[in-house]
Amino acid sequence: MATSNIEQALELARAEARALSDQLRQPRADLHRLGIADQNRALACAAVSGALGVLCGIGIGLSIRKK
Repeated sequence: MATSNIEQALELARAEARALSDQLRQPRADLHRLGIADQNRALACAAVSGALGVLCGIGIGLSIRKK
């Protein structure tokens, strides 16, 4: 009985892994289609927005800490 539960859980995990792999494959294909210049632009925008998010988080944290 326990073996069948483990096998079912393993099969479910494999199905989820296949689904996630398929979900990741499509964005990769989209980025590949955009070309290298657009990929670099997208990466630069992501880096800038991430840095702005970190700076805003630090600013909010410091302002809360002062109160």
